[in-house]
Amino acid sequence: MNKILFILLSSSLFSFIGYNSIGDKNKYFEGEVTYEINYNPTDENVDPERIQELVGSKMILTYKEGNQKKQYFAPNGKLLTERFLNIKNKKSYSRRHDSDTIVWIDITKNDTKTTIEMVKDEIVSDHPCTVIKTNSVVTGPGFNGKTFESTGLYKYAKDLPVNPEWYKDYKEGNFNETIKVGKGIVVEEFNKHKYWEQHLKVVKVTERKVKNREFKIELNGAPLKQI
Repeated sequence: MNKILFILLSSSLFSFIGYNSIGDKNKYFEGEVTYEINYNPTDENVDPERIQELVGSKMILTYKEGNQKKQYFAPNGKLLTERFLNIKNKKSYSRRHDSDTIVWIDITKNDTKTTIEMVKDEIVSDHPCTVIKTNSVVTGPGFNGKTFESTGLYKYAKDLPVNPEWYKDYKEGNFNETIKVGKGIVVEEFNKHKYWEQHLKVVKVTERKVKNREFKIELNGAPLKQI
């Protein structure tokens, strides 16, 4: 379950109101993006508001040159989880604020097979978007020989570009292949898997210079766990 959530939340959102187009095709997006998150549980006994309390109803993405920090917040504003992608170290870290343990994955390894289907381009919040569908099948030792399947719909803004070359070694979830098609920041995303349907949508984008120290995760002797 932990690895499922880690993969879903880490691979997503490359995944706007009041944001001007970058204009220069050689300039890539740098700054901060805020998303709202809603859930539709596949089990009628699961309360979607409870999922928001546990997983998050808002996510803030801080982004620069492929490196990213994702902060997930509960409806009451409490910070639940921070995730850090370090392109140079080729690792993705996750830290919940109710646990001392920091979990991480090696992004160069892949237990997931993802197929990609192009869908007709759309305009989302005044942004021209490349739209793709994905189907992912996750395997590995953590699943006791079983597989886990999820589907997604991603709308990448063409005017909020990223460089796919930054992710040439990001093989987890076949992300290196997916981003070659998307080439931008996601403005809207739908995910469906065993536990719930998830909908993320951008509500605010701030273009700004991001300092490298904003991506530093403080280990401070914390126990590390690879998943």
